[in-house]
Amino acid sequence: MMDPSTTLAEQAVLPKLPPLDYRIPRWAPEDLESRSCPFCGSQSRVVLRRPDDLPVAYCNVCSVWYVASIPAREKLEHFYQDYYDAFRPARLDARTAKFMMRAAGVNARTDLRIIRLAAIVGSLRAKRVVDVGCGLGGFLLSMQATSAEVFGVEISKEAREFARRYLGLLVYEDLSQCLVQTGPVDVIVLNDVVEHLDAPAELLVTAVKALRPGGVLAIWTPNGGAAGTDLVCAREWVGFRVDLEHLQYLSTRTMLLLAGVLGLTVEHLETTGFPGLAGIDQKPRAPSWLRTRLQEARAAVSWTPLGSAARVLRRTFTDMSRSDTPERTMGTYHLFAILKTAAGTTRTL
Repeated sequence: MMDPSTTLAEQAVLPKLPPLDYRIPRWAPEDLESRSCPFCGSQSRVVLRRPDDLPVAYCNVCSVWYVASIPAREKLEHFYQDYYDAFRPARLDARTAKFMMRAAGVNARTDLRIIRLAAIVGSLRAKRVVDVGCGLGGFLLSMQATSAEVFGVEISKEAREFARRYLGLLVYEDLSQCLVQTGPVDVIVLNDVVEHLDAPAELLVTAVKALRPGGVLAIWTPNGGAAGTDLVCAREWVGFRVDLEHLQYLSTRTMLLLAGVLGLTVEHLETTGFPGLAGIDQKPRAPSWLRTRLQEARAAVSWTPLGSAARVLRRTFTDMSRSDTPERTMGTYHLFAILKTAAGTTRTL
C-alpha cells in the first residue's frame, strides 16, 4: 500500500480487480489528477485498482472509499456530454417519452424513495422539488405525478433536450442556474449523483443553502459501507467492478458525519437493493424496435388490475416457498438518506 502521490508505475503493482462491466472508460494518463479524500482532504494510502486501472483509497476519517486519481474536470464534463449516446444508449424519441409518462403514475405510488419522502415531508403536493442529475427525467415525472412542482438539473445536453422537448420538463444545465429561477426549495434530490462528482462537497453545500427551513436533502447512492474497511473485504465488493464512472463510495457513517457538518438532522437512513447486473458484461445498445414494443406490452399489462393481482399472487407464492429464507429483495447495495434542515448556521465542508 502506498501514498496516492505515487507514480503510475508504482500503482501498477497494486491488486487489480477483474472486469465485470463491459463499459470501461479509458482515460489517458495525462488526463488524470491525484486527489485526497473529497470530503475532509485527508490523504490515504491506495490499496487496489479497479478494472479501469484507477487506484482506490479508504479514508478512515470519513469512512468513504474514493478514487485517488481521477480525470480532470473538463474531461469529465466532456464524458457526460456523450453519456446517453456512447455509454448508456437510449431511444430518445416521442414513443419513449409516452411510455415514461404512462409509467410515472405507477412509479409515484411504488418508488420507495417517493414513499419515504412523502412520509417525512407530508404531502408532496405543491412542494418545490429539484432533481439534480435528473437524467432523462423519469424520476421527475414520478414526482410531478404527486402534484409536486418539479425542476431538473442535468449536465448532458442530449438528456436535457429530450426532457424539455418530449416531456415538457424544466431542466437546467447546473444547480446555480436552476436556483436563480426557483429561489428556495422544499426538496433537493440527488439520485445516483454524489458518486459521480470530482468535488461532491461543493454540491452538497450549495444544495443545503438552497433549502427552505424544514427542507430536505435526499441522497441515493451506492453503499460503500458494503465494501468494508480493508482490502480483503473491498476486493469482494461488486461496486468497484461496475459503473466505473463512480469516483467515491459513501457509507452510512459518511452520511451521519456529513449531516453533522452540514447542520442537518438524519430523518431516514437505510441500505437496500442489489446492483443491476443483467447484461452488464455486454456492449450496451439502444433497445431495438421489437424489444421496445415487448417492454411496452408487458408494462401495459402490469398497469391493469390483472397485473396488480398477478404481482400479489407472485409475492404470496414466493414467500410461501422460502418462508425460512431472508427476503431476497432487501440487499445492501444502495444507500438512501433523507437529511433535514435544522436550526443553526450551516457550516461548510
